[in-house]
Amino acid sequence: MDRRLHSLSPKPEFAVRSCLVFDREQLAVPNVKSSRGIGIGFACRDAQSSKNRPKPKSVDVERDLIGVGAGPANLSLASLLTTARERGLTSISATFFECEATVFWHSLQMFPGSLMQTEFYRDLVTPIDPTSKFSFLNYLKAQARLDQFFCSSTIYPTRREFEDYFRWVAGQIGEVIFGVDVNSVDYDVKKNLFVVDAETHGRCVTKHIVFGSGARPKSGVEVSQPDRIVDVSRLLAFTFPKTLNRILVVGGGQSAAECLSYLLDRFSERPVRIDWVTGDTSFRALDTSNFSRETFSTAYAQMFSSLNSETREKINQDDKAAVNGMTPLYAQALYQRLYRLLHFPPPDKAYPVVHVQANTEVVETREEPAGVSVTVHIVSTAETEVVVYDCVILCTGLDDESILESSIIGPELRRRLHKNQDRDGYAVSWDGPPDRMIFVQSQNKATHGLGDTSFVTAAGRNAAILNSISGREIYKIDESDLLVALK
Repeated sequence: MDRRLHSLSPKPEFAVRSCLVFDREQLAVPNVKSSRGIGIGFACRDAQSSKNRPKPKSVDVERDLIGVGAGPANLSLASLLTTARERGLTSISATFFECEATVFWHSLQMFPGSLMQTEFYRDLVTPIDPTSKFSFLNYLKAQARLDQFFCSSTIYPTRREFEDYFRWVAGQIGEVIFGVDVNSVDYDVKKNLFVVDAETHGRCVTKHIVFGSGARPKSGVEVSQPDRIVDVSRLLAFTFPKTLNRILVVGGGQSAAECLSYLLDRFSERPVRIDWVTGDTSFRALDTSNFSRETFSTAYAQMFSSLNSETREKINQDDKAAVNGMTPLYAQALYQRLYRLLHFPPPDKAYPVVHVQANTEVVETREEPAGVSVTVHIVSTAETEVVVYDCVILCTGLDDESILESSIIGPELRRRLHKNQDRDGYAVSWDGPPDRMIFVQSQNKATHGLGDTSFVTAAGRNAAILNSISGREIYKIDESDLLVALK
């Protein structure tokens, strides 16, 4: 087996059709902006052009709270709020707008048999309200398969089942409205209310706004949509080229590992060459030890937020293994599979050949008539090499850019936002009255820890949000429920 990534070859002199430039595995597409509305994740359909888009109704519909997006984070908020109202704990009115027609949760990279990386009890509500009717266990009971799930002896459901659970929850909450793009959010000084342009649903005003629209891939490929380069988030909708001899998989985390397994299954009897590279020094597994799991607890987030900014930054830097990498069992199974494929390949049929390489930074890709010309920098040798692939799959994670920096934010609100300033709890710092609050789901890792990027922390975060809006305790947050003290 060729142990090099590829043979050195001059860069092909073809007319460039598309180009992506990479910094390590942090991908960027210069001067490309999306015109889409905001909803769950980055999977929303393209927004209509301003010329064809229906004008919002002139009548303002007022709410206490409007959620932009109805992914798992805001779905958790809607669930906790619904339960609190049913128990007579609050009268907060709310609407949640989602651009998709239904809950769409990583559906285009939901490979067969993909499992959750977190336990079933870390659902939308259980960490805060284990008696809620919106729990995963109650979903199983409603589907008449609770005992079967118990007998399966697993605490990790499939992602497909959890997506179905999310849809089951959303179907019970009338305030979650699908198929509506939010085009802008601004602040009306005279009315002292946030103004939400919810496209065909009309213009709404609200006292509080909660952004839960998810993150876009770092690759930006969902904007440019080249023919041979695809982000893993859209792989199941991708049409592979007819000529397929060489595939490059970029990234060293769970998505890349699952992508490679999918390719081995799909092309199990084809002599395709698959190169799997990462800019990191190794292909690492997640730290799933008991102590590290406290990163995802509500009490951890509360204690973390009380630390000074320098300490928080150091902890986030040191503890990346708690959120980045492959699950240990998956890494073990994949390594064993690659070992068998290398040393005991099928004797009487074609099979894929896999080369795995760390310390390899993808610098640039150019889609050309002959394929995708990829420039890589080998850190360990300081060499730069170029090779042409038939297909490149980017598994480089999600962008950290805040929704508050996007074009959805109107001019008045943008002017009033405070950057680089500590928050009061989860509320965003802004130049506005204290009884008008802005919250952003899953983008609070600088103030509340690395676990904030995962939906499993949503219940605790949303309990804090509801308590802040109400000005009193609706849901109890057990701040002492932590074994490891941070100070």
